[in-house]
Amino acid sequence: MKRHLIIAALSAFLLGFHTSTAQEIIVPLSSLNTPSYNGKGGDTLTLELPFFDDFSDYDGQARHDRWLQSQALVNKNFAPKAPTIGMATLDALDADGNLYPHASTNLFAADTLTSQILRLDSLTGASQRKLQPTDSVSLSFYYVPGGWYGYPWELVGDAPAVNDSLFLDFYDHNDGRWNVVWASGGFNADTSGIQSHWPWRYAYVKIDNAKYFNKHFQFRFRNYASLDPNPKTGISGNCDQWNIDYIYINYNRSAADSFSRDIAFVEKAPSMLRHYIAMPARQFKQSDMATNIEMTIVNRYNQTLASTYSYSIEDANGQQVASYDGGYENISPFFPNGTYQNSPLHSKPPVNFTFPVNGQQAEFRITHVVREGVSGDIHNGNDTLRFIQTFANYYAYDDGTPENGYGLTAPGNKVWLACRYDLNVHDTLTAVDLYFNRTRNNENADIPFHLCIWKCENGLPSTLIYKDPARLFPSFDGMNNYHRYALTTPVVVSDTVFIGFEQLSNDFINLGFDRSNDSRQYTFYRTAGDWMQSILCGSVMMRPLFGSEAVVGISKPHTSALSATIFPTPASDILHIRLDGDAANKYISIIDMKGISLLDIPYTDNVDLHNIPNGIYIIRILDTLTRQQSIKKLIIKR
Repeated sequence: MKRHLIIAALSAFLLGFHTSTAQEIIVPLSSLNTPSYNGKGGDTLTLELPFFDDFSDYDGQARHDRWLQSQALVNKNFAPKAPTIGMATLDALDADGNLYPHASTNLFAADTLTSQILRLDSLTGASQRKLQPTDSVSLSFYYVPGGWYGYPWELVGDAPAVNDSLFLDFYDHNDGRWNVVWASGGFNADTSGIQSHWPWRYAYVKIDNAKYFNKHFQFRFRNYASLDPNPKTGISGNCDQWNIDYIYINYNRSAADSFSRDIAFVEKAPSMLRHYIAMPARQFKQSDMATNIEMTIVNRYNQTLASTYSYSIEDANGQQVASYDGGYENISPFFPNGTYQNSPLHSKPPVNFTFPVNGQQAEFRITHVVREGVSGDIHNGNDTLRFIQTFANYYAYDDGTPENGYGLTAPGNKVWLACRYDLNVHDTLTAVDLYFNRTRNNENADIPFHLCIWKCENGLPSTLIYKDPARLFPSFDGMNNYHRYALTTPVVVSDTVFIGFEQLSNDFINLGFDRSNDSRQYTFYRTAGDWMQSILCGSVMMRPLFGSEAVVGISKPHTSALSATIFPTPASDILHIRLDGDAANKYISIIDMKGISLLDIPYTDNVDLHNIPNGIYIIRILDTLTRQQSIKKLIIKR
């Protein structure tokens, strides 16, 4: 059962809303975009031993060549330090990423992860023979409840209550029924994590009943969940997560064979920038490069092994622009001391190059590879990581995937949120992308806010540079759920600024929150008092955009077009506009190719161009109330 987390201004955390101070709130998601596994599927398959999946080389829905049915989400975000990179998460969201329609505060059946058919009647290939209960066929896996362990403001997920259970079932083909063979009631990972510093638990289940040794064996994981009875709107959401990993079935096993000759990555590939996941190409300088990056590499064997590590960088044309070879290094086994690779040549490799951006938008594909250096890994899917380093027209602290919802509440009627961005050259802020989580019944859709820009003084937001006059509201459409809010008037900014919004109520707005990338040192909030730095580990999903292409981009599904006609074209001194509809709340902007606004006026049918030189421009007609707009190319020639 979900127990939302509220962080008070004095860095104390409370479980409830009965407080008079300003608070940051972290809540579970009510929905989540769920990518599909890109592979042929839907058919029932028959597999043979061994069966293995560590969910390392894909995301989204479970692979159809291993799993027949799944509402579980394969991801790399919902629990840190998995046995190897990736896990499957069972929770209260269905296969489409929405809360189950029957979800309630009472216990309800939630996710199921069902295997394809697995032959347990015989072995094929070089070891052809009949399988029997005496062949020591066993299934093992690792599991951890949501929440992991540690400080509440640094955790991802929600620990299930005692009755919010995880089950493992075997299918009895003869009786046509599923039998529970293993189960765990909910618990808090602190109970094991504080002692071992690694709260993932190991489960080992023998398959020794003769009724399962046929051509139709299957197994499945399933969970029960229950929602928190929270009266606050916009709060109820996903809860009671169970994360499972490293599922392995084979014969000739024993309870002691939890070790695999497997060297693997554990965490996602990082950005090679010092502060950002992505940044504008125009702003990029060599000083933005990280000095080192952190790679978490594990040896799951019971002996020290030698391994190699390297990375390579390719541009959009597949041409290598940089590489690094860390050579051979020994890596100690993870058990019993919970150690990872500690050689800095592999765990903290240097970033010994600069991206060749030259002010032009670009993407670079970074590939990390680790290998067991003598006889090779038993599982190679967890030996490769990839990351796309993007230089476009926006800053991003987040990776595009929310694990929680973020918002503020206070006794007053307004709250402010601001994130810091350091510009190397002056630029024109034209829009802000915000990722709002969709709540049940769209409870947060009518919360108004204004986009704002502040100067920076002594590391804090100070003078308000700009407050957009448009009264905005959360929207949930658009690419990947980001909604682009164009500024009524583009603003030239430089040096260090804070960008965010003024919220015109104290309701919970539910902004996407990425727990995988920590930018709390650049995130600040305020009510009537002083600005406070966030203490929540993660990044609010806000991306400021610069330049005219952010306003006139082709893909803008969230913006409806106004119907308008301009003439003559080219124009000289007077531009005539014919607008379908009334002129209320309409503004006209003329923007040059650098994104600088040269004219911002209330709507008029005849625009005076005498003070604008010859050239090519963008003319935008914006309804500041509905955010509908008409964008056209304007040529001025005399």
